[in-house]
Amino acid sequence: MASPSSPSPSATQEDEDEGLAQLISIFDDAEFTVSFLLSALSAARGNVARAVEAILLKPTITTTTTTTTTGSLPRKRKQRPPAISDFFQRDATAKKTRPSASSSLQAALAQPDGPGRDPSSQASAAAQSAWDVLGKSSGTDDPNVATKPIQLTLENLSSHDVPCELFLDALPDHLANALLSRLLHEAETWRARRFVLFDRGTVRTLGGSSQSLSLVISRVRIIHPAVESPHTTSFYTVDAASKDDTTPADDDFHYGGKRETDVRSLFPEMIAAQRIIEDKVNERMDARDQGNRHFAELRGRWHPNMVVANCYRGHTEGVGAHTDKLTYIGPRPTIGSLTLGAARPFRLRRLPRPGGLPGQTYNLTLPHNSLLIMLPPMQEEYRHEVPKCNVRQLTRHPISGDVRINLTYRVAREEYRRNVPTCRCGNPTELRTVLKQAATLGRYFYMCAGGGNEDRAVPAGFNCGTFQWLDVKEKVRLAAAVKEEASEAMPLSAEVTSASQ
Repeated sequence: MASPSSPSPSATQEDEDEGLAQLISIFDDAEFTVSFLLSALSAARGNVARAVEAILLKPTITTTTTTTTTGSLPRKRKQRPPAISDFFQRDATAKKTRPSASSSLQAALAQPDGPGRDPSSQASAAAQSAWDVLGKSSGTDDPNVATKPIQLTLENLSSHDVPCELFLDALPDHLANALLSRLLHEAETWRARRFVLFDRGTVRTLGGSSQSLSLVISRVRIIHPAVESPHTTSFYTVDAASKDDTTPADDDFHYGGKRETDVRSLFPEMIAAQRIIEDKVNERMDARDQGNRHFAELRGRWHPNMVVANCYRGHTEGVGAHTDKLTYIGPRPTIGSLTLGAARPFRLRRLPRPGGLPGQTYNLTLPHNSLLIMLPPMQEEYRHEVPKCNVRQLTRHPISGDVRINLTYRVAREEYRRNVPTCRCGNPTELRTVLKQAATLGRYFYMCAGGGNEDRAVPAGFNCGTFQWLDVKEKVRLAAAVKEEASEAMPLSAEVTSASQ
């Protein structure tokens, strides 16, 4: 039998970055720290498959002894060959304590690759299931531990250097109340959205068994659970319905790897609110930029063409900490978030940055008819949520009672809607940003959204591992081309309009 090939030389920084991003897409940092995944990749000499193999498939089959009641010598139980179930079933006799992640990883990686690996050599270590490997290790004191939450108000918001601005009485009272009433009716047919939790997963195998770990790994899938959000939501766009035979409907949007099937057109009250919000947002963006806008951001005027609407009924409905999807709105977006109805807490969490500020939680109460402008780099450096709250923290509204409705006005940028990469599942990927790895902090990448594909027998929650860095400069060039296309089409549109009159 040929000896296993020697490990390849250390990967370049670019290869290491890509490998780390692939590991993060499989093992979310809520389960594994970035430093652990990086150490796994480093120990595997940049080989992603071998790093995954070491993390998942390091359990062993131990030999146990028993002593007879007659005082005879200990008798060894017959050792059986390892089966695939041994790798993925929790061992009820396993000790609650486990070796450190780094020592276990090094031990697993010390074994040779492929069929040449000696199964009996695994008997020297304690048996562990994949869940033992995937569980959180006992951490030491973290220098980035957040301080106690800070309560933000309209008066102190600017002093905390949080990238957002709050405005009360954003709309005229009659428009705010009319919009709320119409949205309460619309919300009766909104739906709860299903999304994938990449920080949790169930290991499944595709059938068959083998003592060769390199063959086993090819049959392994980590299925991340798809859960239903505890609130309802809907999509609205400017042209969700086709106006005529020459103008197609603008309803091609995907979320979580699945196409949105309920994309609606903005109605008059939403359009009236949009005009007011658009003017306010552009005013604040100009004041912030002072002619020096980041090159990756939207160029020109902020003109929202897409609204994500959310409905929270009562204090028990909410949404967990998240960042907004960047796939269509692109890097460093600006979002205008309008609150209507019941007032309740809104929470921001600044993420700890390598060598930078520690994590910090901020709480802010958003009242009826308030506009929160989330500016860059909110989506890259913070997470936000609407937490479930105590009933005493919710202020009812005369029209909606305990219901809060939130409209988030966004710009779906044409250069980002074009040419979204497709993952191996056959679905559009999602655009994300590196949040913790110092070497690639702030870089953007596309990854599998875990939406599944029934036509290809891909279950929902499966991450195929597709990864691709975003070329921001190429998108900037495409944005210029899109703008030129629009300017060239304008005379033609005017000519068609005059001819039809």
